[in-house]
Amino acid sequence: MLRDSSGKPIENAAVIFHLVGDKGNMELKSNEDGKAVIDVLPQGSSIQLQVIAKGFQTYGEDYDLDKPEMAFEVRLKRPGEQYSIYKNYGVTSGKSGDTEKSASPAKDSAPAKDAAPTKDGASDKPASQPDAQPK
Repeated sequence: MLRDSSGKPIENAAVIFHLVGDKGNMELKSNEDGKAVIDVLPQGSSIQLQVIAKGFQTYGEDYDLDKPEMAFEVRLKRPGEQYSIYKNYGVTSGKSGDTEKSASPAKDSAPAKDAAPTKDGASDKPASQPDAQPK
């Protein structure tokens, strides 16, 4: 396990080996060189490798053990920016040309264009809004 930014080893990271199709897992800690060595995994099997270290993003990947000895270099990254519902990421909503807007609508927004008409069909207000004119 290495720091992605500097290439320096990460000591005491939890390295978890899970044999695919088998119950349970094996967990080791990385040494001062950032290495965790295990020799009981059968050749020809598939594993899910997970690495957890404080202050770094969790790593996970599937591997096929097709050689008697294999080494995996894992470079851990620092956590990225957290996702917020209050920030506009410029993500499209799926409709051509539409872009998602802020999570809170404006106070004086116009009624929706696809609002349901009233009984007589003359009004373009949503059905939930009463007609302002007395009848």
